[in-house]
Parts: sequence; C-alpha cells; structure tokens
Amino acid sequence: MKNLEIALCDLDSNYVLKFASHLMRKANVGVHIFTAPETFYSDESDFDVAIMTEEFDEISGFRPKGMIGHKYLLTEEPGIISENVIYKYQAVNMIFDDITELKGSMNAVSKRDSNEKSKLIGVYSPINHELQLPFSMALGQAYRTGGKVLFVDLEEISIMPNLIGRNCERNLMDLLYILNTNSDDMEKSLSEYVRSFMGFDYIEPFWNPNEIGEIDEDTWDRFFEMLVKTDYDVVVVLFGRAINGFSRYLERLNKLFVLGRPGDYFKKGQENFLDYLERIQANLSVENVILPMSAGNLSDGTYQVEELLQGNLGVFVKKLVNISGRNGLEIYG
Repeated sequence: MKNLEIALCDLDSNYVLKFASHLMRKANVGVHIFTAPETFYSDESDFDVAIMTEEFDEISGFRPKGMIGHKYLLTEEPGIISENVIYKYQAVNMIFDDITELKGSMNAVSKRDSNEKSKLIGVYSPINHELQLPFSMALGQAYRTGGKVLFVDLEEISIMPNLIGRNCERNLMDLLYILNTNSDDMEKSLSEYVRSFMGFDYIEPFWNPNEIGEIDEDTWDRFFEMLVKTDYDVVVVLFGRAINGFSRYLERLNKLFVLGRPGDYFKKGQENFLDYLERIQANLSVENVILPMSAGNLSDGTYQVEELLQGNLGVFVKKLVNISGRNGLEIYG
C-alpha cells in the first residue's frame, strides 16, 4: 500500500526537521522537507498533504508541475479557528490531531487500562495563570452534564476554601495518608473526604505548602488508581506543580488543558512545556488554551466565584468542552 506523501514547508530548518523526525516515528508516511520557497516551487512531486507557512502557500498554486491534495497553513498566531489552519507552536502530537489524513496512519497506543471507569481531565498552567483554579472549577460544572464529576485541586497553596467560604476538617493529605496505610476499601475512604459545590464534588486541598512535595510516587500511584476506578464519570485534576512522577500521571489523562496568556514572556513558558510533552512523547490529547481574562476581585468579597463560573468564564469553558479537536482558543473579558 502506498504511503501518505507529506510536504513539510517552513523557513525554520530546526523546526521542520524536528517536526519531520517526530512525524516519521509516529506515522507510516513519506515526508518531504522544504526550507526554501524556490525549491518547493521547482519540485515536480505530487503530495497528498502539504503543511506549510505563508511564504510557501503564496507560491504553491503556481508550481509548474506537481499536485497537492490538501493544504494546511502553519501560523504563528494563536486563536485562529479553522480546519485548515494550524498553530505551529504547540506539541507536534496536537498538530497531528488537526490533520485528518493522519488518523489511520498513527502508531500511538493508549496507556489507559481497559478496566478504568472514570475519564481523567487534567489542567496545568506553566505560567501559573491566575484563573487556573476557577477554570478547573468551571470544567467541573461543564462536565457535570455528562454525569458525576469530582474535582481534585493539587495546588500546593490553594485558595479554593476562601473562594467557596468553607473549610473541611479532612483534606487531601489525610486521604493520602489513609490510602498509604490502608487501601482495602478505597471508595469508602474517598466518600468520607468528598464535599459538593455548585453541582460537582471536590476534596479539600492541601493546607501546608510543604505537604505535596513529601508525597512519593507509590502514594500517587495508589491515588490515581483509585480515581480512575471510582463511580465518577469525570475527574478533573488541577496540577499546581510537578508532583513526583508527574509525566507518568499525564499519560493516564484522557485530555490535558494547558493554560497560557498573551505576551512573549508567557508564550515562551507555554512553548517550553509543550516541547517537554513532545520530548517525553506523551501520549495524550492536549488542548492549548490562551486565557487573557482577569480574575478580578475574587478574594475581597466584591466578586463571587459563583458569578465567574456562571458568567463569561463559565460560558467559554462550556463552549470549549463542546468543541472537539480545537486548539489555541482565546477569551477576552
């Protein structure tokens, strides 16, 4: 059977070589690299797919010979929603998700266990976005239409108790201690630590910022094993910092939302994290979300978190959950 023939066209040779290397490891395709428009113009080959920047797109229709089946435009501008436009500064596996022709050629195999019940949704912000907690809580609300939802806040210092105006006697550290000493009835242990807020369940987060760094990988293993086997339909996990074994638990996620914001400084942090996912060849679906919206006066009582979850942020997150396979969405508040 003939391989899919793909042309990768970009003036940045480092980028296109890196892209090609990852693509050839992941898919059964033929890859042709072009780093100069004139070389692409004079090439007479036919391509099933061409992934190109604007410089190559401008001359692609004037090639004397050679046909192109489907063109995808690589752009440096996030937030453009089009099935033929791809944001280039994201993990390569995210780009694969946007290329229809690659669906049957991918070699990746999911690492999720077939007996897992709950769908794990992760949230992480390399730049520690001020809205990462409200965004995650809004996800909990958005996913509740599909069943029971549990929210787990793994920030080392969380303001969630301040936002919702209540504290629980038992928190996540207590639950991890129980799991580490007696895991015979994990679901019963979990039920004693769960509380509810605006339609989703949650566990009281850590109180002491030093506690999260003291948890070893074995304990986190037991915890995530418990999460995927509960009767919750969706579990939303907010990663505040890289816990011990971080990359292993990313592999267990069905989806990871990576939160960033506009600006070159923040963009670089976003790119570095997406590059990290590529280097470790993380096998998961990633949603790159640019969120420039401000949290406003959440902590002083003049603006309630309920208003935020039901207002602009909540509406945006519900739309985001309902859109399949889109990346680089923006919201302005």
